[in-house]
Amino acid sequence: EIFFEHGIEWVIETGSRHGGSALFFADLLRNAGSEGRVFSIDYQPALDPRVMNDPKISFITGDSADPTIVRHVMQAIPSNKKRFLILDSDHSAAHVRRELDIWVPLLRTGDYLLVEDTVVNGHPVRPEHGPGPMEAIQAYLKDNPDQLKHDLAREQKFGATFAVNGYFIKL
Repeated sequence: EIFFEHGIEWVIETGSRHGGSALFFADLLRNAGSEGRVFSIDYQPALDPRVMNDPKISFITGDSADPTIVRHVMQAIPSNKKRFLILDSDHSAAHVRRELDIWVPLLRTGDYLLVEDTVVNGHPVRPEHGPGPMEAIQAYLKDNPDQLKHDLAREQKFGATFAVNGYFIKL
């Protein structure tokens, strides 16, 4: 729904793991007839061989908050195309905050941001995790109150999500 309602044509995913989400996003782009691609970034991807050669996916090994990687990805995306940024890599608050600080200013009005796994650190699961995505997004919003609009209706639509306070539209 997010892809079709917001006209998403390009995807930036942090956290590839086996590549399943990247393949899902690539299929959404294909089904929409988009010429866009998926850029999936991970420190240590453990990619399934079936996704490695998908022509709609570029897997990048490295730090998703590395300015060189960010610059490479953003230069490859036409500036007039809608983007979907999903943060789902290192779930420490410090890393997620670095991702927010570097990626969000480069998004255009109407681009979509999803911050995954905000439920860790006792929100309500894995209280032993320590500060994570929820703390990062709360701090980012406090410091940048006019950058993102919380898409609460989307978040609450199905009654449960691992991305509580994690759905946003770039202002």
